[in-house]
Order: sequence, then structure tokens, then C-alpha cells
Amino acid sequence: MTPDEVRMLDNRYALLFIRGERPICDDKFDIMRHPNVRGTTDGKAEPFRHGVVTHSVATLTFDFTQNPAALPELAIPDIIYELLSEKDLEERFNQKEEETIP
Repeated sequence: MTPDEVRMLDNRYALLFIRGERPICDDKFDIMRHPNVRGTTDGKAEPFRHGVVTHSVATLTFDFTQNPAALPELAIPDIIYELLSEKDLEERFNQKEEETIP
């Protein structure tokens, strides 16, 4: 189609361009008739707010009015963590695979 023909298309049609495919001329869909539109602001729902906690499971409170010396000491377990590089991980996984192969 030429640009003039595209401009003369009826407004109920849409042109879809998908990489690797031929262009498609299809009917437009009225999104206001979609069943999930009621979950959007167009469907009178509250707008989504990023970073707002909506489903919290627990709450922590810290009371700093006590004497800090009276607070119990934390027991820190004697666990040694080792930071492995990608090369170290590959060597360990390859070593385990060799041990499991009969």
C-alpha cells in the first residue's frame, strides 16, 4: 500500500507490523469492552502506585526507649561463607558430574 492508501483506510482497521512477517491489516479492538478494563483507571479503578506496600504479612517495631545495655546480645552462628567465582563454580559442578558418571 502507498502512504496515501494507508491514510484513506477506515478507522476500524489497524496495520500490524511484526518483524519477519508481512504486514497485517486487522480490525481494531475496543479496549473499553475488554472484561479486565475494570482493573484500570479507565474502568474506574484506583491507579497503581509503585513502591507502596499493599500486602504486608508482619510488622516490626523497635522500642528505643529502653537502656541499650539491657538489650540481650545477639547470638551469631559460626558459619563460614565462601565467595566463589564463576570459574570456581564451573569447576565444582564439573567435578561432581565426573564423580556421578559411572
